[in-house]
Amino acid sequence: MKLFAIFFLCALSCVAIGDDGAGEILPQQWWPSEWGAQDELGAMNRLGTHKVLEAAALISRGRVFDLSRTLDEDIPLFDLTPGRRKYTLSIPGAPTWGPMGENKLAWNEDYISGHLSQDGTQFDSLAHMATELGKPGDLNELRYYNGFRHSAIATSRGFRRLGVEKTIPIFTRGILIDVSGYKGRMLERSEEITVDDLRGALEFQGMSVDDIKPGDALFYHTGWGALWGKDNAKFNSGTPGLSIQAGDWAVDRKVVMVGTDNWAVEAIPSPDPRWFAPNHQKFLVENGIYIMENLDFSQLLEEKVYEFAFIFAAVPMRGATGSPARPIAVK
Repeated sequence: MKLFAIFFLCALSCVAIGDDGAGEILPQQWWPSEWGAQDELGAMNRLGTHKVLEAAALISRGRVFDLSRTLDEDIPLFDLTPGRRKYTLSIPGAPTWGPMGENKLAWNEDYISGHLSQDGTQFDSLAHMATELGKPGDLNELRYYNGFRHSAIATSRGFRRLGVEKTIPIFTRGILIDVSGYKGRMLERSEEITVDDLRGALEFQGMSVDDIKPGDALFYHTGWGALWGKDNAKFNSGTPGLSIQAGDWAVDRKVVMVGTDNWAVEAIPSPDPRWFAPNHQKFLVENGIYIMENLDFSQLLEEKVYEFAFIFAAVPMRGATGSPARPIAVK
């Protein structure tokens, strides 16, 4: 992990200074948003009653699928500095209070300490990522979705804008692309998923690109999630994920969210050392598309359910960069 941290810092430096090679590292100005210069909702503007009705029309069996993983102290916690991220739940007293009253009632309360909003099955708010456009340390040119400046919206106690409390509940169509099933194996660390892979996997499932509609939640399965709780060190060491071109393809589909079974929506470490997490940048910062990570697709895959009603609401923690997630698919 120390070597991985060094790679991470190098990659950030490469992104910051740019490169004369093919393709641009630093993005062109991405603001104002198509929804206005003060918008904080991003791609959630694509949601509405029409998406609820589209999603509801997919429910024929009344089958509910839990896409989340259990949050506990033994989950893999991706961390550039090993040991920095912690999740601890304590029940002091056990029971915490009581017994009280003549009916002798006792009860328990949880005290949670450590890292919460970016671990386990989790959801990224638009405050999670920014791009440095100026000199190192210039917080006026550390820019978020819609061009918001870090100096104007961020405090050590949370974000004044773009925090997870600004999001709305999601009830929309969900589409799962089983790339791992299409390839017949778990994808490798740093392996990129191409646009052709996505198209091929859709065809493998009896679907096409036309099945993905604006405002849908788009998910893809790499197989990497099989390592969860079995080989946490390997799980944390990197990820397979969407290529930059596949990220562009997802943006062009005008989806509300992209989610996967590992902790990134791109290949990490990138096959091209100039880049670190470019799709996080592309989705959150430049297009207001939300991200959900560490999902469990096993039940959907077992029953070959690739199109479903998708339901999720973030915990509205004021100013937070993300939220624990318990997403639900209904078919």
